[in-house]
This record gives sequence, structure tokens and C-alpha cells, in this order.
Amino acid sequence: MRYEFVVNVFVFNKDGTSLLFIKREKKPYIGFYLPPGGHIEEGEHPVKAAMREVKEETGLDIEIIDFRPGIPIVLDATTVRIPSPLHVQIEYIDNTHRHIDFIFVAEAKEDDNIPDKFKDRVKWFHFNEIKSKKMPKNVKDIAIFLFRWKRGE
Repeated sequence: MRYEFVVNVFVFNKDGTSLLFIKREKKPYIGFYLPPGGHIEEGEHPVKAAMREVKEETGLDIEIIDFRPGIPIVLDATTVRIPSPLHVQIEYIDNTHRHIDFIFVAEAKEDDNIPDKFKDRVKWFHFNEIKSKKMPKNVKDIAIFLFRWKRGE
């Protein structure tokens, strides 16, 4: 079995009212909306991979949201904690291939205007738009959870 490390990033706009999605053009999930993400390159830090993938796929700079605030980042002289992802999951790609997904949450750094070269595929969706969009169930569930979390519910 081959395992590959990947990141997926649910990105909020600056005011926290929309999440960013990309209309997928490759198998699997052609035509589905998914959060930006991709493979972590060999030797790459997972947070840097998340930032790179979002920039490559959307043109936006992001800031990762730490899902364990209050826990120190520097734990001791030799241990530094990465900002905690929402969760980590294993995705079954095929009979010989699995992804270990770091699911991060982020916010657009300065501007949530999508550059022109990405506008055909990259979209911001409000909470009330999510249910009608073509997305895997787990992606919709996470998006709904995150909107509720952001609103303090």
C-alpha cells in the first residue's frame, strides 16, 4: 500500500461569510467543488504546503487558523508544534493508494478578490449556497460545521 501526504484547505474570506472552492477538472470528482489542496512535496512542511497549494490553485495568500489555540507552538528546545489542522483523515484513492489528508482551515490574508486567471474555476460560497453545490458529502459536512463554528454556534 502506498500512502501519500496531502493537504486540503478550507479558506474563509476576510469577514468569515464565505468559503473558497475549486471546480475539479480531473478524476476523481470531475465537476465537483472541493477545497484547494494537493500533495505535500518531499521535505515540505505541511503548513507551507497548504499555503503553496492555495496560492497555486487560487492566487490567494492565506493565514492558517490554529484549531488548538492556547497550546504553545514551541514545546521545548527541540519540539515545535504546527498549527493544528481541523483533523487528519485517510482517503482511499484506489486498491494500492491512500492519501493521508491534513485538513486545514485558513483565512484569506488581505484580499479575497480572485485573480482573473482563476475565476472560471474558483468560487466563494456562502453558507446558504453549500447545500445546492455538487460536493462530496464529507466536504459539505465540514463546510457546514465550519460556518457554524465561525458563527459561534
